[in-house]
Amino acid sequence: MSETKQYRELTLPSLIGGILVGALLNMGIVFAGLQIGFTIVGSTVGAILGFGLLRGIMRKGSILEVNIFQTIASSVNTVNAGVIFTVPVLFMLGFKEEGVDWALGSNEWFALALACMAGSLLGVVMIIPLRRQIIDYERLRFPSAVAVAAILKSPGAGMQKAVLLMIGIAISAPITFATMDWGIDWSSVGWLEGLIEWGNTGGRSIIPGQINLGQEFGSWSGLRLVFAVSMLCLGAGFLAGRPGLAILYGTLLNFWILIPACVWLGWVPPDFVNFDFFATSDESFEAANGLAGAFSGFTANKVGIGMILGGAIAGIVVALPALKAAIASLKASSSEGGRQEEMSFSTIRVGLVAGSVLLFGAAKLSGGEAVGYGTALIVTAAGLIWLWLAGLVVAQTTGRTDWSPLSGLALIAIAILMGIMGAKSSSSILPAVTIGAAICVATSMCADMMADLKTGYLVGGRPLKQQMAQLLTCWIGPGIALGTVALLWSAFAFGPDQAQILYDRAVATGPEAVAALEQAGGSATVLAQGTPQLGAPQSAALEAAINMVQSGDVPIGKYLTGFIVGLLVSILISPGLGVMIGLSLYLPFMYMIVFGIGGLLSIITTRIFSARQVESKGVPLAAGLIVGEALVGIVNAVIKVGGSL
Repeated sequence: MSETKQYRELTLPSLIGGILVGALLNMGIVFAGLQIGFTIVGSTVGAILGFGLLRGIMRKGSILEVNIFQTIASSVNTVNAGVIFTVPVLFMLGFKEEGVDWALGSNEWFALALACMAGSLLGVVMIIPLRRQIIDYERLRFPSAVAVAAILKSPGAGMQKAVLLMIGIAISAPITFATMDWGIDWSSVGWLEGLIEWGNTGGRSIIPGQINLGQEFGSWSGLRLVFAVSMLCLGAGFLAGRPGLAILYGTLLNFWILIPACVWLGWVPPDFVNFDFFATSDESFEAANGLAGAFSGFTANKVGIGMILGGAIAGIVVALPALKAAIASLKASSSEGGRQEEMSFSTIRVGLVAGSVLLFGAAKLSGGEAVGYGTALIVTAAGLIWLWLAGLVVAQTTGRTDWSPLSGLALIAIAILMGIMGAKSSSSILPAVTIGAAICVATSMCADMMADLKTGYLVGGRPLKQQMAQLLTCWIGPGIALGTVALLWSAFAFGPDQAQILYDRAVATGPEAVAALEQAGGSATVLAQGTPQLGAPQSAALEAAINMVQSGDVPIGKYLTGFIVGLLVSILISPGLGVMIGLSLYLPFMYMIVFGIGGLLSIITTRIFSARQVESKGVPLAAGLIVGEALVGIVNAVIKVGGSL
């Protein structure tokens, strides 16, 4: 029997199935990323569902075929990180079609689509030549890739993992359904009356989306104990395990130490001077909520941006020695003969040219008359150089820690591009963010592809087949992610001013809409019951950085403090750690405390049972919790948008 017949690998079922699963993951994880501030790798879910579909239902999938399935699913899904870290800032800054408050104009949207497709293509072809250096020679671990390989090499457990993932979805989906507003007055359902009264939801949702345990049990208002009812955050924390605790540490540092210290020292605006950390009245809890939200604007986000920048630059410094080795690897692979294991350099060159042309077109189209052909060419060249460096950095840091300074590198790129086109000119923002989105998409693709190639390496897959699968499908994900962002903006809005935007929409609709919003507890500062909080913290950081670049009003002390801390933490402890702690200064406490509980559960269960047991049973269950909540959120958004058309 020939090798092709014996080992199914790149097949039509793996191609179609991977695309469909990747599309669902893409939509769900866009929702999750706007909520918690970072994205979840879809390879594990893709591998589990691949087993269920190819080996469980079709009864003929091989390990290598399932590997291609998860590679494609991950390829279609992973670009969402690059999109949601950058594109939402354009909505938040008001780049929209006149008369429509949620959609970008056709030219801007087409330019974004071109840029993101260019970034996805360039990420694939630029990282392929580094495979041997990073995987064969440096042998970086890529923890999530090792976990996926373990799933693939456990054929007997494949269906069991698929069942556990479905159980996770079955737990998460109804809980999420109960916390969301479906346009139904649940107070008319008699047996739900007790739950509605307890949660004070006004009947717009069955149970509240967050619980203030501090207020329930009469603790100090300054000691925030607000917990989101979020299976997604619990599952994400469990999957992150110990490395994800950096987010929790940064959150506790911000809300339990930094905020009280600044209040005590008087480093807050006059409106918050009278805040009493130890008070227990309802008014004091309301004041605490106001301070926690405002603190990000006048301190936390500035220190956080500094840490993100410091951590990102540290990642580049750490990765510099690999640049020379990577170039040597290019020469070595090109001189070898025999069976072709890698994509040919002629194909890579075609991909580079095509991606560069698309990127140039996006730069010119997004800039319009304000960006000439010469400027567009310079911006494209700068973007390509930064993309190459950032892709290497992200692949290196992901290989070591599973975390990467993706958003920090995009933030630096956008600041550089704005500088090239005129930092204080508003016309530089749209093209800078457009090319920045391409860079962020490309670097996310670099990390994902290298992780998938690591999985293939561990299970005996042929790199060429995975590279072909990535190249065939890399153009699909950007459109799905962009469309989902527009959908969520239409349904819920997002960003730090989410409540104000929704209130303004209600005012524009009419008095009845305002009354309905207020009846559900909504206002210009508080979200109505049943509305998911989509803070888009990564884009909020980018918005603050853009405003800082344009105004020239830079609080040097706060940024410099964060920069030094982020640089030192990342160099002395772990690449990417400074970025993660800096990012956590933006993230809502109520989500991150649940995320931290998930991480602690992972650590505790690993000690009680074993890492292998947690990997085989806990990981698919946690992945199901994430998928269930995210998909219910997308369905809710579709219903809301459909009802408003």
